[in-house]
Formats: sequence, structure tokens, C-alpha cells
Amino acid sequence: MRQSVRAALAAVVIVAASGAALAGENRVVQSGRTFEPEALTVKAGDGLTFVNSDVYDHNVYSDSPGNVFNLGIQAPGQTNGVTLATPGTVEVRCRIHPKMKLVVRVE
Repeated sequence: MRQSVRAALAAVVIVAASGAALAGENRVVQSGRTFEPEALTVKAGDGLTFVNSDVYDHNVYSDSPGNVFNLGIQAPGQTNGVTLATPGTVEVRCRIHPKMKLVVRVE
């Protein structure tokens, strides 16, 4: 009986670890008042890390249904992240620089 409990616990640990390994992290750089890249495709549950490599403050946000977020003021050199949980198209913008646009397809 003890061996079967250990085997079951080991299986749970393996499944949990593999699920964590499946989540991806994607880097988006802000430079020259643009997002780089300007478009990307991720899986639901993946994260986006926004790196402000610009000389300007930014305020990264999305009002897209299922993936609404606002990272607030992000100073030069600052890094912030968000997880996109809901499949669909996510439009990411900067409240300070309205021409900045990133389109993320979440599968």
C-alpha cells in the first residue's frame, strides 16, 4: 500500500511540474515609442514581460475582453509582466503614446 501511495504522489508531482514547464514567457521591448515585436502568438496561460528600453515612461494596458490589464506607469529600465489566460485577440496599447500597438493572438 505504501508503494502505491508513493507512486501516486510521484505521478502528481510529475504532472504538476510538466504543467508549469508548459507555460511560456514572451518578452516585449518598448523602444522608440513602439512595441517590439508588434504582433505575436502565445498559448493561453503564457506570460508577457514588458521591458521599457525607451527613454520615455509608458503605461501598457489592454481592454480586450478576457485579458483586461493595466500595468500603470512604467519608467525607463523597468520590467512588468502579465499572464494572458483567455484565448482570442488581445490589443495592447500605451495610454501615453496612443500610436503604440501590439496585437497578441492567444490560442
